[in-house]
Amino acid sequence: MLHRVTVLPADYFRLLILIAAVLLNSGCGFQLRGSLDLSDSISPLYIEQDSAFELAREITGMVVKNNIVLADDAAKAKSQLTLVNENRSRRVLSVDGNGRAREYLLTYTVNIKIRIQQAKEIPDSVSISRSLLFDPDAVLAVTNEAEILYRDMRKDAARLVLLKLQALSNSQLPAGQNRSVEGSSSVQEAGPVSSNGNVQ
Repeated sequence: MLHRVTVLPADYFRLLILIAAVLLNSGCGFQLRGSLDLSDSISPLYIEQDSAFELAREITGMVVKNNIVLADDAAKAKSQLTLVNENRSRRVLSVDGNGRAREYLLTYTVNIKIRIQQAKEIPDSVSISRSLLFDPDAVLAVTNEAEILYRDMRKDAARLVLLKLQALSNSQLPAGQNRSVEGSSSVQEAGPVSSNGNVQ
């Protein structure tokens, strides 16, 4: 015997709310790592580099993807980014029972200067850290993993540098035209990475 189920209008309303919530949750707030949404408030941009060639390449790539014009002369630019230097450092986080290093903290730091229009040049820096588990039986693998981590940190640093540039540029726009951009100048991974690439 078949039973007829009656759906009340309130049930339809709850169903619609649920569907809308799912769609909003899946469609908002998600951004690929390293992706940016830069406004043209920083365009044209002049990039001055000293020895940070790889970082400059990362930043240039991100800028081009966002259709920001690169100036070949600082005098023609609306904003200027100077990559002063970049530094890598490593320190021991933990040791084993024999006093040998078991875990390292890798840190990548870049010092920059930002100038918007003809305003005073502002020095700033970005520092990113990640932990790496050390396996004495796989020294080569650990070394390779460290290089991969430094490369990833450089990409993250490039993104943060551009976010700082964007935020400073927006702060100098007329009231009502600011476009909020959030970025952190210090990032540290939650868990260590072993020499085989697994997050602990």
